[in-house]
Amino acid sequence: MIKLSSGLFAAVSLYIIVVFTSCLTPRKIDKWTAAHYGTTVNTRIKNNDYITIKASNTGDIVSVSEKRKFKLIPALIYWQWEYGTNTKINQAVPTNYFNTTVLPYANIKKLKDKLNGQKLELSVNNVPAVFSVVDKGWVVYLLLWYVGNEHIYIDPEKQDMEIGYRLLKDNVETKKGTITVANRNKAVEVKVFHSTKKTYWACLDQYNANIQAMSKEAIDKLIIEISSQVNP
Repeated sequence: MIKLSSGLFAAVSLYIIVVFTSCLTPRKIDKWTAAHYGTTVNTRIKNNDYITIKASNTGDIVSVSEKRKFKLIPALIYWQWEYGTNTKINQAVPTNYFNTTVLPYANIKKLKDKLNGQKLELSVNNVPAVFSVVDKGWVVYLLLWYVGNEHIYIDPEKQDMEIGYRLLKDNVETKKGTITVANRNKAVEVKVFHSTKKTYWACLDQYNANIQAMSKEAIDKLIIEISSQVNP
C-alpha cells in the first residue's frame, strides 16, 4: 500500500501515463528474452537409433511480444489500470529442451528394450511458450494525499504439453497416439523492491526446468501406454 504526500494531481497523473507508455513494452520484454536465450534460436534435433523426434520450423527469432489490451479507468479521485505484454517464445526453445531431456531419460528408463525392436517417432505438437507480463493497480486521491496499490506479475499460458507418437515395425505403423502432460508453470509475482527483469529471468529458468520435468513425465506416460501393445 502506497501513501505519499502530494499536492499535484496533474503531476501524479502524468507520472502514471509515463509509466504506461515506457514500462513493460514489447521491445523491452523481447530484449530481456533475448538476453536470456540469445538473439536467435534454431531447432537442434538429435535422434538416436530407436527414437526420431520431429518438430516444425518456427524461424530463428527468439520471441515475439505484443501489447496487451490497455485498460484504464481515469476518474476525478480514482484511477484503475491494467496493461502489459503477451510474449510468445519461439517453440524451438522448449523443443530443444525436450529433445536434450528425452533421449538420455529414455535410455535410463530402458525404453529401447520395451519397444521389442520397434522404432518410436515423436512429434512436438503443442508446448507451453506464451507468457504475459501484467501491471495492474489503482490510485485514490484524497485532497493532498493519495493511496494506491500496484501489482506486477508474470502469468504463463494454460497450454498443456502434447506429444504425438507413432510406433513403427519395418516402417509399418503399429500404434499411434497422443501424450498430454499438464502445464507446471505458475504465475510469479514481482515482489516489492525486486527487479521485474530479474524476476522475469527467474521465471524463464523455472520454465526451462518445468519443460524438462514435463518431458520426463511424457516418457513415463508413454511407457505405460505402449506397454500393453508391445508386451501383450
